[in-house]
Amino acid sequence: MAAAVGVMMLPDQIPERISLELALTGDFIGAERAYQLGMINEVTEGPALDAAKALAAKIAANGPLAVKVSKAVMKQSRGWAMDDRYANQGKLIGPVFVSQDAREGAAAFAEKRKPNWTGK
Repeated sequence: MAAAVGVMMLPDQIPERISLELALTGDFIGAERAYQLGMINEVTEGPALDAAKALAAKIAANGPLAVKVSKAVMKQSRGWAMDDRYANQGKLIGPVFVSQDAREGAAAFAEKRKPNWTGK
């Protein structure tokens, strides 16, 4: 079942003609080709876990409210009509701009220090 779900999502991730070729031939592709197609973010020389931890640390350094809302916008916006995108995004991100974390981020920037995020 997982393979079928993956094939169904493939046209959303890479060009249709390439996803169709892969689905119809059953061919496997290597990491470099998957990277070229935008299916994966990075090809590493060392352990993939090290790169994943570095990416996670980079994300975790950002404000948790902003990360959560950014993820929601990215996930939900695919189904939004073009005319509704800014309004829908505004509804999600508006509360982030008036949060304690927003004030902390601005203060930390002005004081040239790392922010102390609280998620509030």
